[in-house]
Amino acid sequence: MAVKTKRREFLKAAAALAVTPVSPNLRALNPRALNHRALNDRASTQRANPDYLIVGAGSSGCALAYRLSENPAVRVAVIEAGVSGEADPAITTPGTWTALMGSAYDWGYRTGPEAGMGDRRIAFPRGKAHGGSSAINAMTFIRGDRRCFDRWRDLGNPGWGYEDVLPLFKRLEENETGASEYRGGEGPLAVSGCYDPHASHRAFLTAAVHTGYQSDARFDFNRPIPQGWAGYVQKNILDGKRHSAAAAFLVPAMARPNVEVRSRAHVTRLIIEGRRVVGVEYLQDGKPQQLRAAREVILAAGVIDSPALLMRSGIGPADHLKAHGIAVVADVPGVGGNLQDHLKLSIRWQGKTELQGSSVTAGLFTHSNPLEASTVPADLQFYLGRGLDQPDPFVTITVSLTRPRSRGHVRLGSADPLAAPVITANYLQEASDVRALARGVHLARFFAEQAVYEPLRGEELEPGKATTSDSDLERFIRRAADTIYHGAGTCRMGPGAEPMAVVDSALRVRGVEGLRVADASIMPEVVNAPTHAACVMIGEKAADLISRS
Repeated sequence: MAVKTKRREFLKAAAALAVTPVSPNLRALNPRALNHRALNDRASTQRANPDYLIVGAGSSGCALAYRLSENPAVRVAVIEAGVSGEADPAITTPGTWTALMGSAYDWGYRTGPEAGMGDRRIAFPRGKAHGGSSAINAMTFIRGDRRCFDRWRDLGNPGWGYEDVLPLFKRLEENETGASEYRGGEGPLAVSGCYDPHASHRAFLTAAVHTGYQSDARFDFNRPIPQGWAGYVQKNILDGKRHSAAAAFLVPAMARPNVEVRSRAHVTRLIIEGRRVVGVEYLQDGKPQQLRAAREVILAAGVIDSPALLMRSGIGPADHLKAHGIAVVADVPGVGGNLQDHLKLSIRWQGKTELQGSSVTAGLFTHSNPLEASTVPADLQFYLGRGLDQPDPFVTITVSLTRPRSRGHVRLGSADPLAAPVITANYLQEASDVRALARGVHLARFFAEQAVYEPLRGEELEPGKATTSDSDLERFIRRAADTIYHGAGTCRMGPGAEPMAVVDSALRVRGVEGLRVADASIMPEVVNAPTHAACVMIGEKAADLISRS
């Protein structure tokens, strides 16, 4: 309890130093208005180059900076293109997360036309702020099935199995229920339950029981295998406010004299001398600058920008780099490949009453093929919840595909460092992904058809009760599916014998020295859950690997 009180007092003191919060009208927001030294920049008193230079202050980068800087003899610099939102209620208020998509805190990326989704261009939100996507997400904290991590290990990555990473997951969190065999009680990141359900949340838990599942509002979705139970998921909320990776890790780290943070700094290229990466070039307020690292550079810029920065610097598929006039430093074919993402699909009924806003997200993990339940992680996750500021005139049950087979890629559109990368997700290119989502529609209907839902739901609106055939469901899925923002895999981790591996199990980039990647892009296969928790763990793991090297 003393740890929690100390952190709360620290965060309140930091927030008191900040400027007056800006208007929550996010699409008109100018992020420069949040420029304040206490939250956006922390200049080191040291003049020499930092030992470690971290590119990106997202979920992984914040944890990495916090852990590396625990050693007072180590100097750490963080370069982030965005700014802090820790003084802005649009970020700190948990119920406003939907408005953050497409705001000034979002990179605003979109995929190219997706052939499997009617040539739609899909918005691909990525956080552009301290905390990265943890500053704009729905705050859900779920690690993923233990078999996801064991699969990483079995793909040739020693040290990444579940038993290896469980101590890191416990170290990073302060769960409101305290420490246990599987949970942490004294870490920096607050994890708490939400218990203000509306009628559809309660109905879902009851319907799950009537359809053969088990139900508990306080079910722990972070147990090793969380499938088959309905409950309310835990979130990163502390004292009624979003507890992003920035609030948990970066703000405390910025109080240390050995940490430097440069905000509004867009990294354009790695500085490479011979085969060694020695620093970065970046633009800050339109001015080109450089920063060098005495030991290592670590990319934590995320699933889109980490591979893009590698390619702009001459590390990637040689033919692609040459096509853009970029000199090849290291031919690493896997850079930008292996892109994976979770799709979601909402099934809606006309509501008989408006459901009030709620911080609760009800959920359930299950398998599209029940015969796989004992051997592989669940591939379907159900969600119910829109946020505190989102009253809902409908009954909505959303299903997410959490083990996609389809793979896409990230490429450069040009050598221009300010040009957005070209994202081709290749959603629904694999027929098995369509079949799994179709099964999700059937299950959602099964839940909503239970008697407990009769006082709440009227006519089915999407896809509509006439949509029953396999072909009709496929058309609906391709027309209506959308991303749930869990991209991963574009700098995949793997052994030397794996030709598409970009980093080894110590996260070192192949073909060069002095460079690592530590973010969602290193996942060989995306976890079957929201990726934030795993990304924080990756930052923790990277800190241990670096400290031991």
